[in-house]
Amino acid sequence: MADNAGVSWWRDDLRERAVLSFIRDLAFDSEGVLWIATSQGLFSWNRSGRPARRRLPGGESGNRIQRIVISNSTLLLATGSGAVWSSAGRIFQPLGDSAATRVISHVALRPARFDRRDQGEGSGYFDIGYAGIAQAWLYGAGRLSVVRGLESASGMRVTGGEALPISLPRAGSDNGLAVVDLVIDPEGRRLHLVFEDAIAWRSIEEDSSASDPSNSGWRFERPNLPPGASIRSLEWASGRVWLATDHGLLSGASIKGPFRRAASPVGTTSCVEIQPREFEEALALCRTGLFALSRASRESPPALEAAVGSGTAPSRVIRLLPDPPLAEIRRRALVRSGLTVGRAHKMWDRLRRRAYWPDLELSFDVDLDYDQERDSDEAFLSGDTRRLLDRTRDEGRNYHAAIELDWDLGGIVYPLETVDLSRELRQIVTLRDDVADEINQLYFERQAIRESLASTTSTDANEIVRLTWRARELDAGLDAWTGGWISRWRAVLPTSLDPETYPETDPGPMDHPRTHHPE
Repeated sequence: MADNAGVSWWRDDLRERAVLSFIRDLAFDSEGVLWIATSQGLFSWNRSGRPARRRLPGGESGNRIQRIVISNSTLLLATGSGAVWSSAGRIFQPLGDSAATRVISHVALRPARFDRRDQGEGSGYFDIGYAGIAQAWLYGAGRLSVVRGLESASGMRVTGGEALPISLPRAGSDNGLAVVDLVIDPEGRRLHLVFEDAIAWRSIEEDSSASDPSNSGWRFERPNLPPGASIRSLEWASGRVWLATDHGLLSGASIKGPFRRAASPVGTTSCVEIQPREFEEALALCRTGLFALSRASRESPPALEAAVGSGTAPSRVIRLLPDPPLAEIRRRALVRSGLTVGRAHKMWDRLRRRAYWPDLELSFDVDLDYDQERDSDEAFLSGDTRRLLDRTRDEGRNYHAAIELDWDLGGIVYPLETVDLSRELRQIVTLRDDVADEINQLYFERQAIRESLASTTSTDANEIVRLTWRARELDAGLDAWTGGWISRWRAVLPTSLDPETYPETDPGPMDHPRTHHPE
């Protein structure tokens, strides 16, 4: 597993750590060597050593590795100066006519073992256990091309190649060339260009007839994604098709869907990648951790087994407790989350009302005035000269107070904070869509389980146990979104429901209190 600071390798109970930066991709070859793609070069890490850098042709740009695809010991690399091929990790060979100049961001490898044509003896092919034509698919700078050739110990003996036009119905997305993944299905029959919201695929079998229109062009699929979700990767595991998105992990029976969320927590958290493992398992790397997904049935809880029967088909229809209307559940969840539409109206109303509130300015002045004068004079009176002195003193004190009110009435029509509020409301709308989508997913999956349990009495007992516990999990999620309102809503239900018909009434962690709340 790689993170921003390096790579961790777990071997049984031992964890080893290699400090590397700008890691783009990881892959194991058939010899157990870990290949590490970084923007600063390619590294190989075997079991007995430490990561060693492998120099590639193309200079600095050629050592900026974006993706690694491995089949047995064959490596196909996407670099900043083209695609690079290596049959055994020793000799690295540039592929394509424009490999020295074109940036390659995604690669896909169709090994020679998928070529079904019988080459026979003496064909001159290098004996690597199978004979046939290998295909290296390259995507970069809005261009898709394929290089065909024979696998040999020293590299690929190129026999041909071509550039393929990409003409897809991508409305409003700059010609739709924002590819996030390039994948070939496990049977080696189809190539898939994965966009953030859609998947384009076409046949790539060497023996397909060019006259067959079903194999000559692109097909376009738009999966039913959660609102605002973006696809990050496509993979096949456990007999299903998986999409890792930033709104959860989705799975479907085929590329045409329909796709549904995986079980919590991987179904509701941001996921980056999923990789198949042995024994019909898969590993999912998500924001909250690394998860192992398995189709193997788990041991059923004893209490529930007793309620629905063990080992044999039940003798009566299994029913779930009734649910409140979806609209009411959604409304209460949005109210509890503070994401109602009325909140936006109130914010706009309060913003416009601000224009009626003036800017208040208070000012105070004090004026102090102090004057003192002295005059002298002489006067001859009665035969004598007299000196006269005149003194004046003036004092003044003035006090001033002012109140100024300033209205910006233009804010009634266009408040200055309109742009900031619009940005905030867009985020609220996105959150509201996410909450509503989560409520819809939980509610309708529970209703589908209700129909499955109520429509037949011949379902396997283990499947009934799994579905019933899954319904309880969904009910717990809905109850949490509404702050326990569903539990209080069910408080008025009869307390004498038959546990064999309504297994959710069994005592257990999902039991609801029978206390009346007037709401």
